[in-house]
Amino acid sequence: MRICHVTSADPDQGVTGVAAYVRDLAHALAGAGHEVGHVYRTPGPAVAGVSSVRWTVRRGCRYAAVSANDAGDGSPASRFEGDVRGGPALNAWLAAVEGIHPDVVHVHDLSGVPADIIPACCARAYPVIVTLHDFWAFCRRLLLVRQDLTPCDGPDGGRNCARYCAGEPRPTRRMLTRLLIQTGPLSRPLRMARRAYRRVRGARASQFVVRRGTGSAGATGDAITAYASRQALMRDALLAATCLLAPSEDTRAQYERQGYPRGRIRVLPLSLLFEGRARGPRGFRGYPVRFGYMGRVNAWKGAHVLAEAAAEIPADRAHVTFYGAVEPEDERYLTVLAGGGGRVSFSGRYTRAQLAEIVEEIDVAVFPSIMRETQGLVGLEAQIAGLPVIAAAGGAIPEYVHHDVNGLLFTPGSASGLREQLRRVVDEPEMIGRLSANVRPPRRMDWHLAEILPIYEAAVSGERQAVSSR
Repeated sequence: MRICHVTSADPDQGVTGVAAYVRDLAHALAGAGHEVGHVYRTPGPAVAGVSSVRWTVRRGCRYAAVSANDAGDGSPASRFEGDVRGGPALNAWLAAVEGIHPDVVHVHDLSGVPADIIPACCARAYPVIVTLHDFWAFCRRLLLVRQDLTPCDGPDGGRNCARYCAGEPRPTRRMLTRLLIQTGPLSRPLRMARRAYRRVRGARASQFVVRRGTGSAGATGDAITAYASRQALMRDALLAATCLLAPSEDTRAQYERQGYPRGRIRVLPLSLLFEGRARGPRGFRGYPVRFGYMGRVNAWKGAHVLAEAAAEIPADRAHVTFYGAVEPEDERYLTVLAGGGGRVSFSGRYTRAQLAEIVEEIDVAVFPSIMRETQGLVGLEAQIAGLPVIAAAGGAIPEYVHHDVNGLLFTPGSASGLREQLRRVVDEPEMIGRLSANVRPPRRMDWHLAEILPIYEAAVSGERQAVSSR
């Protein structure tokens, strides 16, 4: 079978959980004898305003990098229309898919990809599977988190979007800028230039400094209508897919709240490749208890919540290490927020090859995410290692982290709630062994492959309803 994966960025360069999953799934599919191609958006605008496709071959797989200009005149209505229709750029995306000539197309994220690629592929007899890794279809911030880092209940007919998000920069531009700064060949000078620009313009020193209650209180009817129209168009495009997959029950429930029929979404948890056997139960190894945060250090993942929670716990009893890329200004801010005194440290960016060593340094993993996780692959990586997890009880996390069984939960965004759970472990360190003994590793990629291949096969044979109603 020939499968075409569609993503908004090069999966080999991505640092997100989605990128890791797409890489692992492609590797597993290739190992099972299937042919995999990738279509993704390349950073930077189209040359001379003309969308184009650049082809490469890596490890025997074909990669199509699409360069495309954003559609529209810059107004909210035209930007949102571009999210769906794509304008002339849609032809470049379709040319890339047709160049791979797949049996089935698997779309993994649509931020920066015109959603109409779904009905257009189906019209060309390419069945389409969509995994709902985020909430882009009805949340242009992807995360169901407002600009002031408070949770959002959803668009409310466009009213919440217009009030809390209408004044933000374009998400695609932010995404591409972030990609260039983090992973591009000019990453270091770009980061230095950005910091210098912030100093000159007086911008905030750290992403964690936010103004509570920010938003546009005077949201216009035009903006509300534009957001509502975008949501309806996105829903129509997604429902044209042969099958919609959600990584968790919570994700499916969120989409149902926005008008997606329950029978059209099947829950299929994600998996990752991991080598060797899962780690056995942990135990208390002496003070300080070593708490570990894994993943990029940013506001959406709640790094500041953990730093604040650690502030009142003696450094000789607990230590928090942040494993992941962090900007210097953020490191300084979090160190001060934690009260200094050696309570926190930062190990910087790490690779998956280093993960096995990192989890051996940790007694308890902390997952303080503010965003509504659709699954949370960092949490799964911790469980593979037999680590108990302290996590925010939001999104899909409570589906596999069970309070006082294999981990501890707290209210998302609550530093005091997280501090209470940290203190419980510090005061009762034998809890580490008890919780760890109940940690069960997630299902391996071979299980996931055995689940997803029949979905591909049913889609190819035209069994749309049988696939989507299971």
